[in-house]
Amino acid sequence: FGSSGRLNFRFALHPDLSPHLWRARDSPRGHGEARPAMSVRQLSSPSQASGYSGDYGGDGNTALANHTGGRTQRTKTDPLWRKYDAKANKSGQRGTIYWVGKSIMGEDGALKDERTKGANYHGEWGNNKKHGYGVQVFPSGEKYEGQWGNGLRDGEGTFWAPVGKAKKLRKVYVGGWKDDRRHGRGTCFFKNGEFFQGSWDQNKMHGQGTLRYENGDLYVGEWHDGQRSGKGTLNKANGDCYEGYWLADKREGSGSFFYSDSGKVFVGEWANDLPKSGIYTQASPNPEQAGGVPTTSVLPSLRLAMPTEVLEGALAVVRNGRKAFRANNTPVTRLFSDEELSSLQEAFAAAQRGDGLAGFVELQALCSQLGSDMEADHLQELLVTSGLAEQDSDLDAVGLAFDDFLRLIAVLLDEEASHESGDFNGDDYNWDDSNM
Repeated sequence: FGSSGRLNFRFALHPDLSPHLWRARDSPRGHGEARPAMSVRQLSSPSQASGYSGDYGGDGNTALANHTGGRTQRTKTDPLWRKYDAKANKSGQRGTIYWVGKSIMGEDGALKDERTKGANYHGEWGNNKKHGYGVQVFPSGEKYEGQWGNGLRDGEGTFWAPVGKAKKLRKVYVGGWKDDRRHGRGTCFFKNGEFFQGSWDQNKMHGQGTLRYENGDLYVGEWHDGQRSGKGTLNKANGDCYEGYWLADKREGSGSFFYSDSGKVFVGEWANDLPKSGIYTQASPNPEQAGGVPTTSVLPSLRLAMPTEVLEGALAVVRNGRKAFRANNTPVTRLFSDEELSSLQEAFAAAQRGDGLAGFVELQALCSQLGSDMEADHLQELLVTSGLAEQDSDLDAVGLAFDDFLRLIAVLLDEEASHESGDFNGDDYNWDDSNM
């Protein structure tokens, strides 16, 4: 017996018996009297072992010596907090989960009995985040139904917003999402009645798309960063039509405009949303001139001596005047193909300075490497034309990043293409751009 008055005993392996047989030392039968050996099969179940030791005041957790190493073995159990945390971790399909709104604080700083509107979500979960298909109602009353990924809207989904006093839900967007933003193909219905159908990138119209305006106008074409940019067609509700190039949401570059009221067509160069130089012809009979025009007098026939040269010179003036603006605002992906961008990136990386920029000397070497030997004066003129340097700036202070280098090369290629095609540079004509 121990000091507590309780019987202490242990099971030990008898050296003369089979490993499957056990005997008890310090048995209650008397001093030095051994208890008959018993088989471990008699205590095969935990209840039997607990009951046996309980007869002698044991607690049911008697340690059995491992005959292979003498180490004790205990059954490990996870703590309760881990079990409850696993139950609370949301994963898979769940019922509706509600978030209670916050208490509203009054002007006196005391909490009112009112609360802001709460939110709820019904759908799938993964790793304690909304993941899979689900429906979310936000505190503002907005609603989203569709795919989720790691707690964010990701995949195909539909978004509604409440309108009016009745807070009736109005469909706002149907399409692709990525990282909680509109991304990919989708259709957006704007509050003023306009709608856009096409490509999205980070919540902005980007790529090919169609926009129906509130007044009935329809634009079909390219978009960049939420603005019309690239080639596109604008069909106006009154019958007028523009087809050509856009930049920064304005008509810029070559394009044609049909005037429905007169039947005339303008084909030429546009700058800052206005026609600057081109040909103006009668494409269809003027509806206002149904009858013949009476002859009141006879005028001598007048013709330009060099109409082609005049037109080309005027176009060159407009293009040269807008060269810097177009080079700095045109998306790089429209200036070069993917293969060209890759080649230019390799050349720039090999020539750049330690700060990641290309100085004046490096730019000269790059132009020569691309097949265009560049004098210092000519390169400075290109930098000024591209808007990348001032007329009297220090050439040693010039340093271009890769994007600026691409725009410089775009101006250089445009200049070479103009020379090869024999375009006039406009210097032979004392025309001012404001007079065009």
